[in-house]
Amino acid sequence: MEYHYSKSSLACTAALVFLHGCTGAPTPMEKVSGSSAENEPEHHVQLPIITVKRTVVPQTIEFPGKVSALPDHSVSISPNIAGKITKVMIVPGQQVLKGQLIALLDDRQLRAQLQQATVPQRAAVNAVAQAKIALDLAQKNLARTEALFDKDIVAQKDVIAARSQEQLSKSQVEAAEAKVAEAEVAPAHIATQLAFTKVYSPLSGVVAQRFLNVGSAADPATPIAHIVNLNQVMINANMPADSPANPRVGQTATITTVAEPGVTYRGLIKSISPMVDPNNNTVSIELLATNDHGRLKEGQQVNVFIETLSTNAVLVPETAIVPGHDDPAEHFVYLVRDGKLKLQKVIVGSKRNNQVPVLQGLAEGDEVVQSGGYGVPDGATLDRGRVTK
Repeated sequence: MEYHYSKSSLACTAALVFLHGCTGAPTPMEKVSGSSAENEPEHHVQLPIITVKRTVVPQTIEFPGKVSALPDHSVSISPNIAGKITKVMIVPGQQVLKGQLIALLDDRQLRAQLQQATVPQRAAVNAVAQAKIALDLAQKNLARTEALFDKDIVAQKDVIAARSQEQLSKSQVEAAEAKVAEAEVAPAHIATQLAFTKVYSPLSGVVAQRFLNVGSAADPATPIAHIVNLNQVMINANMPADSPANPRVGQTATITTVAEPGVTYRGLIKSISPMVDPNNNTVSIELLATNDHGRLKEGQQVNVFIETLSTNAVLVPETAIVPGHDDPAEHFVYLVRDGKLKLQKVIVGSKRNNQVPVLQGLAEGDEVVQSGGYGVPDGATLDRGRVTK
């Protein structure tokens, strides 16, 4: 079927369209593109809701700390004498015991010196033996001469001569023994030096570093290895001076690390500085912590938590807290008001067992989104009929 339009009919149609445009009535396209809030669709969400209660919550303060070995549990081991290393028996990460041999120095020259030094020592010992034999003969001769003198067989001058010989023999024994003592000095000194060619660990622990290898020149100023014992560690922490906490020596604190979320250590406060560091307005605190599994490492950064006075607060799950859009350091929750979700700014305390105390911003009986609220627009409608609690 064909349609034919005349020029006159087309002109009439154009005129009608023009008149319709002049009336100002919105077209369907204009209705769709309008920005009126009344025409925006409501945002419905299905989120778990909880009713909060106020309770007494122990508050804690958190500040940084650093792990270090006890003063006598971290040592760089050096030999007592200079020498070339001939053997090293340890590697980094190895467990060693107190008194364990860890390195040897070249001892060939000292052994040769010791052998040479024992020659005069042996000669002096032989001289002592000969002097004692002579003394024994002199004493027997004196006894025999005195017996003969009592029988008027020998003259008194023979007795005097026998006594002089005995005294001379005693002096010779003493002189020979002195030479033995003198001859023992050199071998004893060399033997001590020879013992120093063996290097032992002064404590039980773990080899943290090995500095020298076979063929390296070692001396008392050049360590061969560094060994630490971290079964117990010190935590050096800096507590803010204006903190509400008032810790005492003997009080316990909680220690955590970034490397082990959820793992806590107990630290015993050993000392609290009476002075405030003016550079950062902190007080130095030392804590002793047990580290049976060796997970705390020397130099590791940790967080220290010390309890302050308890406070009355509302506990909410950690998942209920959402960060601020403009400032992530701010904290918000989603309140339920007349079926709508309202972003509510809150002041929170330190997290405990995945629960966060809300110090300001919530009241007992308030309903808040338990989880999944991040990114939900403020004012969204809560569809309670389909919420799983």
